[in-house]
Amino acid sequence: SNNRADAGAGLTMLLGLEQPLALWRVVTPLGSSSLMLPLLVVVLAGIWRAGHTVAARTWLGGVLVAAGLTLVSKILFMGWGIGSATLNFTGVSGHAVLAASVFPVLLHWLLAPQPAPQRYLGLVLGLLLAGVVAASRVVLGAHSASEVIIAWAMGLLVSLLAVRAMPAPGSPPRWVRLAPLLLLFSFHTGAATYLPSHAWEVRLSLALSGHAQPFTRQHLLLR
Repeated sequence: SNNRADAGAGLTMLLGLEQPLALWRVVTPLGSSSLMLPLLVVVLAGIWRAGHTVAARTWLGGVLVAAGLTLVSKILFMGWGIGSATLNFTGVSGHAVLAASVFPVLLHWLLAPQPAPQRYLGLVLGLLLAGVVAASRVVLGAHSASEVIIAWAMGLLVSLLAVRAMPAPGSPPRWVRLAPLLLLFSFHTGAATYLPSHAWEVRLSLALSGHAQPFTRQHLLLR
């Protein structure tokens, strides 16, 4: 919508990135469910096999709760128009919440053989990468600032809980180290495809609400 495009243009100028948006279009798929869900499964399996079952359960439970809240927020808005015009909020950003839930845990565990300060540096780098993904959603007009900030904060909580439950991680197996690189490579060479998650969310919202058309950001702001 025009409002989201204006917000994206404003953030682009604020960050000094008035160049073509090709870079942001490369970054934003890093938070897509097509990439995040396979990464989650691979790393979760590795953590489980390493004997960190509590951490694996904590992480999976946190991701499921965050993803559930994200879905509910979107359904409430698209189905019934429940949102906040003041915050320009129509639902939590799925890209941002997944990126902030997965990347920090992944990078923290990949640095498991290193001393604790370096492991936590991986956690911080993962959060920063998730922040870039979140910013890309605003720049490209997919979400407002409030939607990505809330999503990033939710993912931060999930990652911190998972890392705290894994105080002394062992070295991850080699296949876990290679899997993220292979997934990223396949995604950016066109071998991977997007899951039509947004279309599924719209159809579910309409099925539950009984409305013929979903509510949009324009409806919210006009009210």
